Amino acid sequence: MTTMDMPRPISRIPHLLLVGMLLGVLQTGLFFQLSFTLSSTFGTFLLITLCWLAGSALGVMGVARATIATEVWLLLALVAYAISLLLAQAAPFNTALWPLYGALIVLGGLYPGVFFARYSRHSRAGTMLLWENNGFIIGLVGLTLLFMLLGRGVLWLSPALLALLVLFTRPLHAVPQQG
Repeated sequence: MTTMDMPRPISRIPHLLLVGMLLGVLQTGLFFQLSFTLSSTFGTFLLITLCWLAGSALGVMGVARATIATEVWLLLALVAYAISLLLAQAAPFNTALWPLYGALIVLGGLYPGVFFARYSRHSRAGTMLLWENNGFIIGLVGLTLLFMLLGRGVLWLSPALLALLVLFTRPLHAVPQQG
């Protein structure tokens, strides 16, 4: 029996769903905060989308090989997100800061790239993407609804709570391998 034929533990699905929710919340939170305090143009959407994808590509193509734990990349994503939100509140509508926002968003995008590169060693791509994408949609819609009902505080609280859940549901194989 090959590793691909082995039964999948149920714990992977909640973890993938939570990672997707976290990524959806981070991107949606950036979009809301930057749209309200930087610029509500298509350029803001492109900044977030392209920089996030660039960070993810860097994470998949090389950063995942580093022996730094995946949890450190998660923490870096959360710190970059928090700095972006603080900066947007401290210097609203300052378009001279676009390059800094771009760099912070690229840093935030490293985590999903590292996560997917490392997790793909232990899970089929179809399964991984199915559950992560479903979680992403739940995170996007959920944060949008919570934001409308509860205000800006959820932009801070949701990523922190989801990150804790991601850490608590982490499968044992998620530990980085040396070499």
